[in-house]
Amino acid sequence: MEIIIKGNISADPRDRVLAIEAVTRSICERSGTDPADGIMMLLTAAVHLQSQYSKGGSLEKDIQVLAGCLGAATVAADDFFKLKPAAVKP
Repeated sequence: MEIIIKGNISADPRDRVLAIEAVTRSICERSGTDPADGIMMLLTAAVHLQSQYSKGGSLEKDIQVLAGCLGAATVAADDFFKLKPAAVKP
C-alpha cells in the first residue's frame, strides 16, 4: 500500500480530522468492511502510537492517558461537528 498526500496539510485541526476520516473510510471501502469498523482501526492505532511514543509510560498509564484523550476528543468533535445528542433511557 502506498499513501500519497497531494497539496498542503492544513493547520486547521478540523481539516486534518476530516482527512483522517476520509482515509479511514477509503480503507474500509477498499477492504469491503463497514466504515464504522474504522472506529476500531483508529482506536487501535491510537493505542499503538501512545505505546510507541510515550516516554517511559506503563500500559496502565497509557490506558489512562488514552481515556483522557477520548474524553477530550469527544468534546472537540462536538465543537467541530455538533454531534447528535446521546439517547437517554428513562
